[in-house]
Amino acid sequence: MIDNLTVINLKAQSKVRPSNGEVFVLKTCQRTLILGFGKLPFYHLEDQNDIRDMYNGQQAYIFLLETICGLKSEVLAEYEVVGQFKEAYQQYTLLPFRKNHIMTLMEKLFQDSKKIRTDYLTEIGQLTYAGIARKLIHSRFSDGDVLIVGSGSLAEDLVKLLKKKHRVFITARNSEKVATLAMEHGLEIIAWRDYAIYKKFNSIVNTIGTEEILFDEDFFHSWKQSLPTNDRDSKLFIDLGSPSVINTHLSEADGVLRLEDIFRQSAQMNIEKMEKIARAKVAIVKLCENRRHAFSLSHPFVWEELQLA
Repeated sequence: MIDNLTVINLKAQSKVRPSNGEVFVLKTCQRTLILGFGKLPFYHLEDQNDIRDMYNGQQAYIFLLETICGLKSEVLAEYEVVGQFKEAYQQYTLLPFRKNHIMTLMEKLFQDSKKIRTDYLTEIGQLTYAGIARKLIHSRFSDGDVLIVGSGSLAEDLVKLLKKKHRVFITARNSEKVATLAMEHGLEIIAWRDYAIYKKFNSIVNTIGTEEILFDEDFFHSWKQSLPTNDRDSKLFIDLGSPSVINTHLSEADGVLRLEDIFRQSAQMNIEKMEKIARAKVAIVKLCENRRHAFSLSHPFVWEELQLA
């Protein structure tokens, strides 16, 4: 099965033709992936110029395993990508023409990634987007209130990291998900787009990525003005969304950090990770070869049979 695997790695925000299950598609802030067998992934491309890389067979499986382990991310060994894969996989299982071979492959990837993380990547994955955001907040505030904007998996990761030392508030468009998170984690809810309340928080972390501007120059001006002059530098706004939802001239020096600032923070912390990551990559290659051999024994199909599956 692995020998016929094809993975196309596209630029972030690339458009792909809809899949009814013929291929598996993952879209995140860093990449778009199309996974399938043989030439099927190429039929779902909108623009050939969006292709970053293409992988086949064993190299495709290695690339997927390195990606799901966070080794292809800007923040090395980050955990968010696992949730992104799992969420995309849950959506895939609902498609009308989902392929058993793709589902089997994805389930094995999840198993293998868990083994790699457990054996080689423990502790170094703490500096994820959420982890770095927590570190930045703690560097300015040992306690206090934090407003999280959004209700997805990244928002929940932040809640789990911050609620031990901070009183966490949440706001998002999806009121049902907000209510669920609030009940599960003991959060206080702020009405969506209640900017008058937003401005009262010294720490705000946005997790929403959209083309719409949610926080403009006027918001940041009044947000900064809401504190006495001597205290304005203590304000912190971290935007983890892609595309960014903020529009302001303020920068990291002013307490406004964007995703690229988080990437830079991560890069400074990556040196100590590299030895463990090198060992993980060696283990991934060995594990892939074992998985390829196991698939050839349990799924002795040629490509024509896979195509009809």
